[in-house]
Amino acid sequence: MRVIDPDGFETMFRLDPDPWNYAASPFEAYKRGILLKACGNGIRGRGLELACANGETTRHLASICLSLLALDASPTAVKEARKRLEGLDRVSVRTALLPNQMPSGRFDLIVVSELLYYMRLRDADRLVRKLAHAIVPGGRIVLLHHHTDFNDAAQKPDLAQKRACTTLSKRMVLRYHYRDRRFDCASFVAR
Repeated sequence: MRVIDPDGFETMFRLDPDPWNYAASPFEAYKRGILLKACGNGIRGRGLELACANGETTRHLASICLSLLALDASPTAVKEARKRLEGLDRVSVRTALLPNQMPSGRFDLIVVSELLYYMRLRDADRLVRKLAHAIVPGGRIVLLHHHTDFNDAAQKPDLAQKRACTTLSKRMVLRYHYRDRRFDCASFVAR
């Protein structure tokens, strides 16, 4: 299998708006619970979710953010997310190719779940540096990635998570870490 790119994800979402069964899978619900725990207690001001897919996790993040911007490279995924999030005025969903279309401004919470290993090493590193500059003091960046290898990943998943954590730990404080047999979740707070 070859490395999947934004066009590959678009094809995947056209064939199935929930290709990983985010809505019904007990494993996905479990993983989402860990991610939400890593976000910390309380309400966050401005949130950013990268690679929101069909918006299932976005729906949960919306309950802890005063405003939330969710991004995905797939126009079909964005369309599906908008349908799932209809009526949540504080949530906006946009198409974006990262790292080049990283939104401007600063955020109180940034969630990056299952994205970095699909990016080339150089692009993933660049994105993580941009995230570190986009977080407000006291803000939180949450990273959740599988650590088992995928045939369509651009880099080894465990390496992608470790590199991102190493970069963020130079500027931020690790507040939460959870390692499952299949995935790793880390949360960093800006000084």
